Formats: sequence, C-alpha cells, structure tokens
Amino acid sequence: MLHRWRSITTTAVAALLLFIGASSPASAGEGSWFNLGGDARAQSASYSAVIGGNLYEVVRGSDNNIWFRYNNGTWRALGGFQDARTASPPRIIEFPPGRALVVVRGYDSEIWYTQGNSGSANFWTPWRQFSTGAWAMGSPWLSVDSTGGSPALRIDVPRYDGRINYRYVWPWNLESNGNIPSTAGREWTYSQGFQLAGTSRDIEGEGQIALWGYGYPEWQSYFTGTNNHVYRARTDQRNGQLTQVNEVPGNAVCNSGVSAGRLGNQTTVVEPGRGGFREQQSILISCVGTDGLVWINTSADGGEVWVGWRHASGTPAPTTSAPAVNATYSEFTLTIRWNGARSSLYPNNAIVAKKLS
Repeated sequence: MLHRWRSITTTAVAALLLFIGASSPASAGEGSWFNLGGDARAQSASYSAVIGGNLYEVVRGSDNNIWFRYNNGTWRALGGFQDARTASPPRIIEFPPGRALVVVRGYDSEIWYTQGNSGSANFWTPWRQFSTGAWAMGSPWLSVDSTGGSPALRIDVPRYDGRINYRYVWPWNLESNGNIPSTAGREWTYSQGFQLAGTSRDIEGEGQIALWGYGYPEWQSYFTGTNNHVYRARTDQRNGQLTQVNEVPGNAVCNSGVSAGRLGNQTTVVEPGRGGFREQQSILISCVGTDGLVWINTSADGGEVWVGWRHASGTPAPTTSAPAVNATYSEFTLTIRWNGARSSLYPNNAIVAKKLS
C-alpha cells in the first residue's frame, strides 16, 4: 500500500532541501543509457516482467493506449485501441505463475485487466473489469502475497477521496484455465487508518515490493510525502497491519513519485537461510529530482542501510515522467520517458533505459 499519512503533513519542512550531489561517473554494475523502445514514443516509462525466460514489456503510448512488446519484438496495441485507453501507466506482473497479467486504470476510474496467452502472437484475454468500486485516481500497484503457501496477488489503488483501496486474488479464485474471474477474491476494501495527504504530485511512480521482514513476509511501500521527501511504509502481510513509517535517509526531494524494485525471485518471498534470500535484500528506488533528472538510491540489506541518493551515472537523464524500476533475479532495468526539450541525445518521449546489478 502506498500512503501519504496525514501525520506526515504536520512534519513537513518549511523549506525543501535540494538534492546534494553531482552527476556520478559510471560505477561497477551500472551500464550506460540506451534507447530501449526504438521508434516508440510514450507517455510513461515502460514496465516489464520476465516470465518463463521471455520478456514482456508494456507502456502507455502517445495515443493513450497500452502497447505491448514480447522479447524485444514489434510494439503492438494490447487488446485493441478502444479497449486499452488509459490516463495512467500500465502495470505488469506474473500471476498466476507462468502468465503475464496487465492491469490499468480505465477512463471510468475502474481497474481493468488482461492476461497473456501466447506472447509473441499477441494473444490476450479480452479486457475485464474488476468489480466496481475502485474509484481509482492513478495506476494500480501490484505485489505478491506469500503468506498462504501459494503466491496470491494484491492490488492497491489510490481513490479520489485520498484513501487506498485494495483487494486480493488467491490461487483458488482462478478458473480452471487459469483465467481470473472479474469478481475473484475479496471486494475492494479501503485501508483503515491510511489516507493520502492532499493531492499527489505523481501517483504513477509509487513503488511497492514484497520481501522478508522481521520474521514474516512484508510489503515495503515507497512514496513521496507532502514535503517531497521519500518515505517507506512497512506492512505485515499476515494481517495487513502497518508496522513502521520512516523517511529514507538522504534528504531527497522528489518532483515525482518513487519507483521501487528488488532482485531475486519475483513471485515468492524467500525466508532467511534459503537460496535467493540475499538477492531479495537488494533494493533500488528512483525518482525525478528538483533538477528534472533521474536520481537513485540502493540498499543491500532490505532497506535498513542506504548507500545514498545520487544521479544515475553517466549522461544526465532528463525525464517528464516517474522512472520505472523493473527487476529480475539478478538485474535491474531502470526505464524513463526521455525529455527531448532538455537533451537531444535521444528523441523526445523515447523509451530510454539502463541496466544495474
């Protein structure tokens, strides 16, 4: 869940601190920026998932439709032009295991979804709406719930009244063919005690990840507070209870939301002592600073200690949308919508990316 609690508003500083730092030289494990999308022009960063060794990418196109690419092939409209119009970036996740699930906010402020069937042939189920009542004001946030044995799906959406709506889809809700019924799982419920504090600057780039916490699986939600600083909320997956809210160190000031990702198995939270636990402790978060450039911060221990905010290395990267942090088992891909008015290195609204490990 991504929340701006009203308690944060009372602690907002009178004068916002600027990021302190300079463009960083290329560092070990961080590549250079490159044109990821080819001739595509977008209104968002691109979001991706690797499923069965195949890469699925989705983006909000310049025509407000959702566009899809499979294994770096041709960009195609996902499900047809009229069915996939949105004012928000799409989100993609592997659910159920082995299948791509794309979820968007429709023009009607409800949450719509489609499931991939055959990747390269662009075979997707018809767009379906989850039951009414989402009242979404931005993109849904998708994450894995690992408390029930088999991974379940949690969907969070910010409502127009500032509350956070959420719902679950459990494996036993699926149809025999693996499709998700529109009424599957719990109906939309708002989070008790959680409320966005005023109008969000950029609700499209908030980040949520699932990993092992203090003896149990937890969600870590990263968001920009009303003072534009970056905060982390920790929520116990077993009961949905908030356990901690704290500011990420470094006095970051973001002019966008915060995107987040973690390495390791993307569908199951791993316990300490098991293979893959160390990888899941590696976190990357990113936002747009007051200078209009991409900033990043990393942690190698699940968010307890942070390396510090800095520009992404190499060429300064101007963007007009929140970055997207996409993760696999061993590598991050940071994607942005290039601001051609600030730099002619890439075309305006090109999908540009870099790899980090």
